[in-house]
Amino acid sequence: MKELEEIIKELLENVKELEGVIENIKKPVTESSQLLPETAKNIEDVMVFLEQTSHAIMNLLEKINENSNKIGEDVDFLLSLNPVPKVRERLESIKTRNQENINILLELYTHMSFHDLAGQQLKTVLDVLQRIKQTLLDVIVSQVVAGKEVNREQMEGIKGKVSELLSQDRINQEDVDKLLEEFGL
Repeated sequence: MKELEEIIKELLENVKELEGVIENIKKPVTESSQLLPETAKNIEDVMVFLEQTSHAIMNLLEKINENSNKIGEDVDFLLSLNPVPKVRERLESIKTRNQENINILLELYTHMSFHDLAGQQLKTVLDVLQRIKQTLLDVIVSQVVAGKEVNREQMEGIKGKVSELLSQDRINQEDVDKLLEEFGL
């Protein structure tokens, strides 16, 4: 009898320990399920903004480059007419400054390529967030199923609900709460 009491006592301690572990998991899952969709959407918004501004800036830089090339051609033509020294001096100054502007444009193109890389890195972060979101929802599904006898039809229902959540652009906390409530959590 004493041996049975010890086993039951140990079993109860293990159950309490498991409850503590589950509680420790629930809080980060709840917090993450709130933050991850918002963070992912914010990153998507930043990526769209980066792409739009990159295109706009590149178009403007291209126009400036075209103008600078035309100015260079015009200055070369005027210099070929053998102008008086004061005009020649001014034209040479314009040509020098125009070449500096072209060099600055090349530097800006280089910086814009880094801007594009930043957008690509944000895409990678977004992909990681999506995988984390999938993992968290898998944890939720396993919690829904844990300790319950779930038939195949119920399991498909749970997976379907989780898939619906995953297919949304944003997962609202209300949706997660509703899912958890629906399955008794």
